[in-house]
Amino acid sequence: MITYDILCIGHMSIDIIRTPDSERTETGGAILHAAWTAHKLGAKSCILTKTSQKEKWRLSEFPDKNIKINWIESQKTTSILNEYSTIDKEKRKCTNLGRADSFSIHEIPEIKTNLIIYNGLIAGEINLTFIQKLASIGKVAVDAQGLIRKVMPTGEMQFQIWGDLREALPKIYYFKVDAAEAEFITGISTSTREGRINAAKLLIKWGVAECIVSHNQELLIVTNDIIHSVAFKNRSLEGRTGRGDTCTTSYILERRSKSIIESAKFAAALTSLKMETPGPFKKSRKEVEEFVKEFYR
Repeated sequence: MITYDILCIGHMSIDIIRTPDSERTETGGAILHAAWTAHKLGAKSCILTKTSQKEKWRLSEFPDKNIKINWIESQKTTSILNEYSTIDKEKRKCTNLGRADSFSIHEIPEIKTNLIIYNGLIAGEINLTFIQKLASIGKVAVDAQGLIRKVMPTGEMQFQIWGDLREALPKIYYFKVDAAEAEFITGISTSTREGRINAAKLLIKWGVAECIVSHNQELLIVTNDIIHSVAFKNRSLEGRTGRGDTCTTSYILERRSKSIIESAKFAAALTSLKMETPGPFKKSRKEVEEFVKEFYR
C-alpha cells in the first residue's frame, strides 16, 4: 500500500456566496480547502470525494501534483447557498440546494496514513461506524459542522444534536468547532473567551484529545494540559469562507512535528492570509513564515 501524509474525506460543493453587496458562485467544499492547504504545505494527500457525473469536471479545481483523487459518482452534487448578513461574516444562513450520496466504509481507500481529516458539510454524510473505522487507521480530525448541521424540510441548514455524538467523540483526536457550534453542543455560552475555553474543556472531558476552536478574533487550542490562543491578523474578510477547514488542516499537519504553541501560531498566520483572498489557500509556506515574522513577533 502507498503511504500518504493525510487522507482527506468529504464532498465537493457548488457554493453560492451572498453578502449584502455581492454574490458569486464557485467550486467549494471543505475538502477543497483541505486539499490545497495540504498541497501548499508540501504534504502528500489522498482524497475521497463524490460528485455527479455532470459535475466531475470540478475535480480540476484540486491541485495537480502530489495528490491522489478517489472520485465516486453520486446521483447529485452538494450545493450550498451561504448568506452572510454581517460585516465580520461571523454569522451566516446556509441553505442546501443539492446533496451528494453518503460515504460508506467500503469506499475508504486502502492506503497507509496516520492522519485523516473528515471534511464534512452536512449531517448524515457518515455514521458512527465510519468514524470508528477511520480511528483504527490513524488520528482523526473532524469538523463539528459535518456532524450537527442538518438539512431541514425547507432546505435551510440548522444545528441538530447527532445521537451518536458522545460515543463518537472519544474516537476523534482533533475536534474543530466554531464558537456557535461549541455553544450548541455543550450548552455553554461562548460569547466570551472564558466561555469558549469552558466549552472546549467539556469536549475534552467527553473524550476529544485536542479541541480546536475558531472565532473571528482568535484560534483557541485546548487539551487536558494546555490552553493556548492566537489572534487572527487578517486585513480583510474577502476569503472568509473556508476559514475553519484551512485552519484545521494547517494545524494538524504542523502538529506532526511541532508543539501546540508553534502549530497554532503557524495555523493562525496561514488562515489569516487565506481570509484575505476568496477561494482555497494558494500561497507558499515562505509567505506564511514572513507573515509570522511581521505580525506575530
